[in-house]
Amino acid sequence: MPKTSGNAKQRLVLTARGLVKKYGDAVALGGLDLDLRSGECVALIGHNGSGKTTAMRIMAGLMEPSEGSVKIKGIDIHVARGNPITRSAIAFAPDNPVLYDDLTVEEHLILTGLAHGVGDGLDERIDIVLEELGLTDRRDYLPSQLSRGMRQKTSIACTLVRPLEVLMLDEPVVGLDPPSQRLLRDEISRLISDEVAVILTTHQIEFARGIAAKAVILDNGEMVDHGAFDQVVEGEKAASLGLV
Repeated sequence: MPKTSGNAKQRLVLTARGLVKKYGDAVALGGLDLDLRSGECVALIGHNGSGKTTAMRIMAGLMEPSEGSVKIKGIDIHVARGNPITRSAIAFAPDNPVLYDDLTVEEHLILTGLAHGVGDGLDERIDIVLEELGLTDRRDYLPSQLSRGMRQKTSIACTLVRPLEVLMLDEPVVGLDPPSQRLLRDEISRLISDEVAVILTTHQIEFARGIAAKAVILDNGEMVDHGAFDQVVEGEKAASLGLV
């Protein structure tokens, strides 16, 4: 499976510098620097409450940082909020799926595709995504008829039916059984091969192994280790935090 990093042909797509998020005196994120290149997967690793989701929401443009900046292709996403270049580049699937009660799985994908300007070929793209994520037989189901894992896969499917350059997945394997996890890993590998940049959060290191080229460990909002994936997850910090 793809696990490339450092290829001269890989374009720098996203840069995060000095990301800090404070709530009064409480520090949810104490400083994050990150470079993300096309065709690369970076894993943010840490226990619940470590700052992973805060970091992801800031980088997705859904939360303002107290300090620092996030740039997509050189454009600050918080200064140029709503810029069509950055808006079309990022697709984000949250850890808690947000779905419409009265729309079927397929209708969610249709709505997302149309909202992002997908016209010709949308039906075919929907069929492909549903098949790749194992949702074909659930296409006419409402969210209330889906398990937690199926709702998660529907949320992820919505990110894949549209054009994208950066895919952000927050705890994507929560609720997924092993076969569904394998399907998702295969899909991420395909995206990396297609030069999509992927950043995901997880506390399940084995899911990210083999697809993530880099890893960042967060603990209590602080970036405590970063570098090549194997080096980080086999390092002292990962062991001391009980992540392996």
